[in-house]
Amino acid sequence: MREKKWKDCPVCGAKNTMQTRKNVSERFHPPGYPPLDIAELEGQFCSACGEGFWSLASERRIARLLAEHCATHDATRIVAAELASVQEAAKAMRVTVQGIHKMMNEGRLRYVVAGDTRLPIRKDVAEKASARTAAGR
Repeated sequence: MREKKWKDCPVCGAKNTMQTRKNVSERFHPPGYPPLDIAELEGQFCSACGEGFWSLASERRIARLLAEHCATHDATRIVAAELASVQEAAKAMRVTVQGIHKMMNEGRLRYVVAGDTRLPIRKDVAEKASARTAAGR
């Protein structure tokens, strides 16, 4: 699907002020974690009010890098007993192993990096599994 090219700002309503910016750097402050600088982002921003939004590719990249950043820091404070295997998470959530990896990549399921392996956090798996069950999926 193609991204819409905005001309007028959807926030302030200014006419013909939306501009595409590439190679933008931004500092993100996830709560409870140190800040993370991400470069080479792109999006559309208003020259009048400064508000804007990221492209879909940049949004995906931000979510992935923030998830990796949090996982690296969680590895120092979460004990092994609080982790689940990917297979265990897939069974509990009734999705495929690939679905679990996709959720971790997109930042929808917290995980910890242990060596070269990503392991979901058991508490988050249980919360997501109960939410899926409550939603009737």
